[in-house]
Amino acid sequence: MTLDIDLSRRGMKYSIVEGIFATIFIALSTGAFLIGYALMLGAKELVIGIIGAIPFVSQTMQILGAYLLRKYKSPRRIGIVASVLNRWIWVVLIFLPFLNLSDRTKILIFLLVLFISSSFGSVLANVWTTWIGEIVPRSVWGRYFGQRTAYTNVVNIVVFFVSAFILDHLKRSDIKTGYFVITSICFLSGVITTFLFRCHPDVEININNENSLADEVLKPLKDRSFRRFILFFAQWNFSVGLSASFMSFHMLKNLKVDFSTIAIFNMITMGINIFILRWWGKLIDKFGAKNVLMFNASNIAYIPVLWLLATPDFLLPLYLDAILTGIAWSGFNLAAFNIPLSKAPRENRSSYVAVLSIFSGFGYLTASTLAGYIATLFKDFSVEIFGLKFVNLHILFFLSFILRIISALVLLRMPEPEERPFFAMVDYISSAIYRVFATFGGITSVSKAENEVRE
Repeated sequence: MTLDIDLSRRGMKYSIVEGIFATIFIALSTGAFLIGYALMLGAKELVIGIIGAIPFVSQTMQILGAYLLRKYKSPRRIGIVASVLNRWIWVVLIFLPFLNLSDRTKILIFLLVLFISSSFGSVLANVWTTWIGEIVPRSVWGRYFGQRTAYTNVVNIVVFFVSAFILDHLKRSDIKTGYFVITSICFLSGVITTFLFRCHPDVEININNENSLADEVLKPLKDRSFRRFILFFAQWNFSVGLSASFMSFHMLKNLKVDFSTIAIFNMITMGINIFILRWWGKLIDKFGAKNVLMFNASNIAYIPVLWLLATPDFLLPLYLDAILTGIAWSGFNLAAFNIPLSKAPRENRSSYVAVLSIFSGFGYLTASTLAGYIATLFKDFSVEIFGLKFVNLHILFFLSFILRIISALVLLRMPEPEERPFFAMVDYISSAIYRVFATFGGITSVSKAENEVRE
């Protein structure tokens, strides 16, 4: 089903507004705020590990999203229900700290809510990806999603600092009240996204019902071109998962970085995201998602090396990491989002998204579990080379660096006949950078000349 231009434009506008409130919900229901809530309930290391595993275990629910689209063909109806189960259930966490229950019971309820929310979040992600792919014209996918992500990054920065201020201010008197405010904002933002979904135009997803659900799930694996991307993302997420889970831990425990400095790193990353995402979107439209993915994967591969060089007295590598993350990960994630949209057959898009997400999540989950085992096995490891002290986590960073390089080389060798050559894009980017510096140099030279004349 193809939407007329007015419905398409309306859907694109509402999607940007929905994305802003969804960003508020996601920012407050994940990451540091989520871990802080768990610690407030009395969670220990094992519970923190379970929290990290739940999002990847729940990726299997992507199959349910594909099944529901196949049966009901209405992404708006399914999306609204999934949104309620994903986001409205957080009302439980608003009042949970104040209930007269044991810490053990509270943690069990917390994990159950998190699992339900994360599971139906996976259903919603599958349905939304298929849905928005029908609303937004293919010719502007890169630019539109780049613009949408830029808006949500601005919101992310604001929400992060405001929420941190609220918690820092209230933790001196009553941290439960602080999280009451945070979870209330999180819940209300989720409710608003559900009503905004009602304003999105519905589309009928045409899926070939002659095939069984098993056939639909197996079809992406039989698609040789798409199977390469499935294997790449599984391998890539494995290489990233070896180090990513322990970077924050390394900052806090070994490098002694305070939270205000971490906030600065986050601001640098998100600030760069805002300014560069639209450019990545244009490059995707011009050269294809695979080329943009490859270019950024090649740069992301070197991030673990920066973590090998950082010390408590030398944090410059972490500032460089924040800059490189803002540039490269923004382009990588935008291109990765476009892959299933552009490569999957229109009638099978939901099953393609589901299979890709499951394999990617499994790669990260496996690596994160293995990394925990390696870190424990080498917990007493310590060696000094050229004045730099290396500990057990540095083993993970080095392994991650090697595997990221291998993954990037695998991606480079993947043929993509429909897209322009990779090195044509590299030349284009190099020329653009040269023009920027040449223009800046010209302005500088003119300014110096003017000063000399004045003197």
